[in-house]
This record gives sequence, C-alpha cells and structure tokens, in this order.
Amino acid sequence: MSNYRNPHQLIITADDYGMCPEVNRAIEECLAAGALRATCVMTNMPAYTDADRLAKNFSSASIGIHWTLTAGTPVAPLSEVPDLVAPNGQFWPAAEFRRRWLSRRISPTQVVIELQAQYTRFVELTGQPAFWNTHQNVHVLPRLFPLVVDLAHQLGIPAMRSHRRITAPRYSSTLRYYLTHPIYWLKGQVIARWAAAAEKRGLRMPAGVVSTPGFGPGKAAIDQIVARIPWPRRLPAELVIHPATRVIPGLFGGLTESRLREFEVFRDPTLVERLAAMGVQTVGFEVL
Repeated sequence: MSNYRNPHQLIITADDYGMCPEVNRAIEECLAAGALRATCVMTNMPAYTDADRLAKNFSSASIGIHWTLTAGTPVAPLSEVPDLVAPNGQFWPAAEFRRRWLSRRISPTQVVIELQAQYTRFVELTGQPAFWNTHQNVHVLPRLFPLVVDLAHQLGIPAMRSHRRITAPRYSSTLRYYLTHPIYWLKGQVIARWAAAAEKRGLRMPAGVVSTPGFGPGKAAIDQIVARIPWPRRLPAELVIHPATRVIPGLFGGLTESRLREFEVFRDPTLVERLAAMGVQTVGFEVL
C-alpha cells in the first residue's frame, strides 16, 4: 500500500492501436494488467476493427483517436485527398509530409476531409472518442496545430494530448538540461503557447507529456523515469508507450525492440502497486 495521501497522477497512454494484431494484443494485455488506462486507435490501419472490443472489455479505459496522416492509406477516397498520398497510394512519410506542409503543397481542406473520415469510422465502431492526438505528432506544425484543434473542437472531442514538455532527464536536472539544450527549451515554449490557445477553445488536456532524454527509446525504465519526473502541481502528467508482442520489420520505424520491452513491463500486474508505493496513481483522461 502507498504511504502517500495525495499521490501524483499519471496517465499512461498506449499509441498505435489498430496498426497490427501484434500491437493490439500487447495493448489489450497491458490494459488488463491495470497500469495502462488509455489507448488511441488508428482507424486507417488494417487491424482497426479490433477496437470494437475495447469498450466492451475495458470499460474504465479512455479510448481516443490517433489521427494518422503519415502511415498507411487514407480512409477518404484518394480522389478527395491527392495531396496526402505518394505515388504508391500510401500517405507520405512523416518527414516528407512536413516538408510538403511547410511549403504549402498540401491542402488544409484535404487534411480536414481525411481526419473527418477517420473520425466517422471511429464513431461508427466505438462511439465518441475520449481524446485525440496524432501519429508521430504530425499536427505539431505551424498552421496545422490550430487547424486540427479547431476540427476537434467542432467534432466535440473533449480532450487532447498536451505537448507541453515535462522533462525527466536521466543524467541531469531539468534546469541543467534546458540550459545545455536551448533549442529544445525554445521549441517547448512555442508548443506550450499553442497548448494554452487550445485550452482557451475549451479542450481539456494533461499538464504535459513526459520527455525522457537519456533513457533511450521506449519507456520500459518506468521506475527510474517516475523518480525523475518534475511532477506538475495540478493536472496529471502523460506518459506515452508503444508496446507490441513481437517486432514487425518495416512497420515500426525506429521503435522496434523498445516495443517488446515496454510490453513486458506494462503487462506486469504488480506495476500498479509498485507505482503506488512511489506515490503515483495511474488514471485515464476522465480525471481532466
């Protein structure tokens, strides 16, 4: 049992549900273990229909939409979103999407059409999403961030991921890390201003997302990470994970072995008690 009367609150969110059966199964096992309380669905990916059992089997979990513009194929007809699609019929990879967006070679109208199509598919399968974010954080771009925020507001999605950074470095204090990485700090300030603007629109969000420089890819070192978090005073922090039961070459990008390690750590039913002993309560987006 925890000796903490007022535990810190942590939303652990698993991204990429719907990407493939190996990701879906891993997320479901982690939800069953208890520490994981939120996941988000890619409705344009091959295994998205498994989401129909999420609400049935994990009624206390927060189920959100993981809007996707940089992996897989569009939900909207290709003729309606040609700017988003490479010659092979797939979405442009993230780096190319960003280049094309910044050079104004992608129509904002086509982005909205695709995101609305993905949302409609989500609602038909599981009902209204509890929150939203985007695959590879693709919306965190000038002009695109307010566009997606405005769409989410129109659709009545109540909450979103906050991209304010809660920095938990492995080898130094947060302040020292900021001083030695000024560009990182500056980008964080810009994103924090964007997040504040979204809050004014009425969108709820956690205090920020935990960034873990020095810990390597993945969040398997959860006990050490929790000990390094500069905990926000009011709202919960969010920790994002990407578990999978096995590596799928060519699908996971740079997150490969880290997905397996996260799966082993977050499927452990003792994790809830370990975190509680450290003064941490895992929650979902319902607390916002």
